[in-house]
Amino acid sequence: MTHIDGPGYESSIRDAINEHINHYSIRPKQNCDTEDCKESSAEQNNVGRGTIEMSIHIMGGFNDNKGSSIQITDSVLQTFAALSNEYNAYSASRRVPRMHMTLETCAVASANDNGIGCPLGRGLAMEVATGYVFLAEIDDSMINGSISSSTHPTASCNGMGKIAVNNDTPLFHPSPYNSYISAQGPDVVLRSVRIWASAFHPHDGEQESRLNIIHRPDRDYLTVEPFFFGPHIEARDLLKCTDEDLLQILSTSPEVEKTNFVFKARETLNFMNGTRSARVFPGGKPLKFRRVGLNEWVSIS
Repeated sequence: MTHIDGPGYESSIRDAINEHINHYSIRPKQNCDTEDCKESSAEQNNVGRGTIEMSIHIMGGFNDNKGSSIQITDSVLQTFAALSNEYNAYSASRRVPRMHMTLETCAVASANDNGIGCPLGRGLAMEVATGYVFLAEIDDSMINGSISSSTHPTASCNGMGKIAVNNDTPLFHPSPYNSYISAQGPDVVLRSVRIWASAFHPHDGEQESRLNIIHRPDRDYLTVEPFFFGPHIEARDLLKCTDEDLLQILSTSPEVEKTNFVFKARETLNFMNGTRSARVFPGGKPLKFRRVGLNEWVSIS
């Protein structure tokens, strides 16, 4: 599961598919005495001659005037198509599983548009026990109880005059050293800072877009890898802008942003300008979080 906001992530998609194939291609050796064990071992030994099924669900974008959604959709679909052909050709020449990809959900671009240039869905969730997918969205008013529903009116396509920002409301910055509750996962603000840091503090020579991985199937915790950030004059200048100007400057689709877009942008920029990465990542070590209960996260060493 990932979020892709532009073309150019072919390598990251390829890595994700490879990890999926490797996971289902492992055939551990078993010393079997029972019939059930023998049957399980036989199934695993046949993996190399079988087929790995993969269900793909893609949702996002809308019928935007710039055609950005179409460009991203084309890039993703072409990547999956190329990978499918490559793996089928590779499996035919070596004793490895075939890869069978099924595009089960494709609500993208105009298929995710309400007819007036506004996205129908902004998030997709999956019931992992059954594979059932459905539209979903995080209720911002429920995050740590720090943002009340009165602060952020219901989102609409027409955000004019409804920018949910209250300069008298203290900004909430979750500490990585305390437990807190959020369906968005731990340290949302810090993870958002990574996006801005890549713009304000670009790495020389780094051209390829890469997705940041916070969870792997062999781990029971989330990881926020260290990255460099700190106060920046351009971030300070942005914070001086009015809400409407900030919306127009920062958003690629300001007319359909959620009403809390500017609030979150200010929250992130303030956090970045108020501290440095060396304080957040002592010794350059990653932050690790384990889930407790439904949506509570605690820091682990």
